[in-house]
Amino acid sequence: MQQLKKDITLHGTDRSKIERATAARSRVEQLVSTGSPVALFLDIDGTLLDVALTPSTVHVPPELAELLATISTRLSGALAIVTGRPIAEADRLLNPLKLTAAGVHGAEIRLAATQDVMSLTPAFDPGLRIDIKTAADSMPGIVMEDKGTGIALHYRLAPELRNSLLLTLETLIPKYPGQFTICEGRKVVEVLPVGFSKGRALRQLAALPQFVNRIPIMIGDDIADIDAFRVAENMGGFGLKVAGENFSAAEASFDGPAEVLGWLKTFSDGL
Repeated sequence: MQQLKKDITLHGTDRSKIERATAARSRVEQLVSTGSPVALFLDIDGTLLDVALTPSTVHVPPELAELLATISTRLSGALAIVTGRPIAEADRLLNPLKLTAAGVHGAEIRLAATQDVMSLTPAFDPGLRIDIKTAADSMPGIVMEDKGTGIALHYRLAPELRNSLLLTLETLIPKYPGQFTICEGRKVVEVLPVGFSKGRALRQLAALPQFVNRIPIMIGDDIADIDAFRVAENMGGFGLKVAGENFSAAEASFDGPAEVLGWLKTFSDGL
């Protein structure tokens, strides 16, 4: 595989970040080239797909589903989607492909492509849903996405409302104690069940038979992916960041989804 090229003429912290990102990607490439057993965990938005104004308007490269299917086959099924979207949404984007997956930051899981999606947490209190919808409706430009086991409030169309949105959600915590947590992402605030994260999801998936005894590689672009990076690294694997709104080019292994896609093609050829 072609080694990642970055300008390392910078000094201090930036140079150190660049070198770490380059080293991690190079190490993964070496593992693949030597036939080491690896497992791949992939975020979707901002990683495989460019972020759009709203979740429903993303563009899916026509070759993506076939590429992921090929990689999954060559990895004997050790490829999983780990996303903030519901798994049904991931399936729609990758149609006709279905993969092992964790959705809504781990609140949903599918243990194999042929199995059903399981919800790991009860639905939110109906009153909480009503309060959140009321808050969203009072802020023009906020797009509410009800995921069943979580709720996303997108403010990309009205970025100036971020602070007001956070403050409003925080006022609901005493009213619904222990029921939800607030997680920020790329121009989105998510209301999630307590105790669920992409890191927990990765750990669950990595224990499945098709992933056991493989080196986990997580690729993501968002704040919510950091926990999954840590879990992969603690298991002897790697977390590869994609540059964007949350990670600078200096600390990322990929410049954006287009580079991830190109790398996956080379990754697939090397398996």
